[in-house]
Amino acid sequence: MHIGTEKLRNEFVMAPIKTGYSDGDGSVTDRHLQFYRRRADHLGAITPEPLYLDERLRELPTQMGIDDDDAIPGLRDLTDAIHDGGAKAIAHLNHPGRMANGNIEGNVHLSASATTCERTGITPERMSKDDIDEAVSLFEDAARRAEEAGFDVLELQFSHGYLVAQFLSPAVNDRDDEYGGSFENRARFGFEVLDAVQSATDLPVMIRLTADDKVEGGIDFPEARELAGRLEDRGADAFHVTAGSLCANPPYFFQHMFTPKGELWEYADTLGNDVSVPVAAVGRINEHQDIETIQSDTNADLVAVGRALVADPDFVGKYLGEVDGPVRPCMACSDGCLGGVKSGEGLGCVINPAVGDEDELRFEPTAEPREYAIVGGGPAGMTAAEVLSERGHEVDLYESDELGGAFRWAPLPPGKDSLQKGLDYLETVVETADDVDVIRDEATESTLEDYDGAVIATGSEPMIPPIEGLDTVEYDGAEILDAEAMPADERVMVIGGGFIGLETADALAEAGNEVIVVELLSDVGRGMISLEKGPVLSKLEKTDSVSIHKETDLQEVAEETAVATKDGEELSWEGIDRYVVATGVQSYDPFDYDELSIPTETVGDAAEPGRAEDAIASAYETAQSL
Repeated sequence: MHIGTEKLRNEFVMAPIKTGYSDGDGSVTDRHLQFYRRRADHLGAITPEPLYLDERLRELPTQMGIDDDDAIPGLRDLTDAIHDGGAKAIAHLNHPGRMANGNIEGNVHLSASATTCERTGITPERMSKDDIDEAVSLFEDAARRAEEAGFDVLELQFSHGYLVAQFLSPAVNDRDDEYGGSFENRARFGFEVLDAVQSATDLPVMIRLTADDKVEGGIDFPEARELAGRLEDRGADAFHVTAGSLCANPPYFFQHMFTPKGELWEYADTLGNDVSVPVAAVGRINEHQDIETIQSDTNADLVAVGRALVADPDFVGKYLGEVDGPVRPCMACSDGCLGGVKSGEGLGCVINPAVGDEDELRFEPTAEPREYAIVGGGPAGMTAAEVLSERGHEVDLYESDELGGAFRWAPLPPGKDSLQKGLDYLETVVETADDVDVIRDEATESTLEDYDGAVIATGSEPMIPPIEGLDTVEYDGAEILDAEAMPADERVMVIGGGFIGLETADALAEAGNEVIVVELLSDVGRGMISLEKGPVLSKLEKTDSVSIHKETDLQEVAEETAVATKDGEELSWEGIDRYVVATGVQSYDPFDYDELSIPTETVGDAAEPGRAEDAIASAYETAQSL
């Protein structure tokens, strides 16, 4: 497989994913080197995260930069780390335009026109000819630095609603000069960028191209196909086909589980017929069957894998038969990868708590094998069992109910079925491990005394609000999401408007129920990442059978009636068939530690209620230390 003059050992390319691992000065850090080195062994090429071209154009405070010659030595260390694993290094060059981070002091927001970004509300400055020339020069200078730093291929960002795409899109670009109006004019800036980069370096150039930005009046596929042909004529060596715009539809940008799998592969298939250079398919390629589908059913030449390599750095190695074991699956949730980057902690993963560690998912055998009891078979308990077993300990996992804990309900709301893959993986690991016995019984203090130590992963239990009459009615919790428990044609009051409350309301509405959500606070959807909160809340607000009552204090409930106050006025509802309590959880730990003489560690929600990512991470770290 070749991209231009560069030969890749196979067709697998790691797509660019923001890591947030820099120290705030754009430098390459040890964490970058560890992350990419761990993923280089089985890939044809790796595209590190987008490199900013000017410190005023950062998307993250902790983004890597290529804006100055001083960055070259660090980037050389990065390409060396990638080359040591046998992969080629691709430099992803991007000008964000109006999508530069508005929270970073000193950032500027420029675009083809002063068209407001829907997601951020930022209205950019319309670029002058001098601004355009400067932007072209930024790409040109970055290309030269990339070659000096040892990169093998360049990737130019012409997609996802970034600056070049802002010029291309009629929905953004309302100019009436040589850079606006006709297709030729709107494409002019991109042509100038490609020409400048080719004049500055001999490196092959891949174009990341938007097939459809999913915006009314924006970039559509017929025009994208025409653009690809024109770019190939100008010397483009490969295409990487994407869709969506970060301003208008972030779930498409991140290929979140709410988006349809396979749509982007179809675009790559068609474009693969149109051009004679390699075309990369991308987007939720997180199962080995996806690779088979792309290779057998499309004309794509390259397979660009992103978040599946975050979840399992050996995803491709396992497909190629070079690494044994089941795939640790990407669930397309974006909780750890996007959530970690936005929080400032850096790229993480719900299912892989060791992302970026030096010995990521490589377990050091223990010098003193012991017998451990783990109490609780949720994600934390199963993770602890997996790690302890991998390290050579004997493990008995006690779970009197089904494995999965409260996370069993996570895949059941609409659009979240891909979360089941994480549960299936953990269950498979513990049920097939030679050193793990799953005991379908409750553990007691006397039971645990037979072990060298115990890990308490008993999870959490619902917090029941002090509402008068609630103890006199039957109510449900998250278990109502189970298909066998889900009602239909009922009037249901959901008490609590956090993320569990909203997801439950969504599922109830889809099942044909009238839903009343009552939330004491002014905000709903707390705990949801923005990729999910926006679409779910928008859907509920447009659904006639759903009403959401914020800042509403539920005072009393009875068999069919409920009374609340809001702004000093009384509200009441009648004809209620069912109540669902979704007001949060609290730790559950039934043990009397005065009766235990063995060492114990408490992990997951049993220690502190939080996200699944936190529970899995705490169990992983604890089991690594035992």
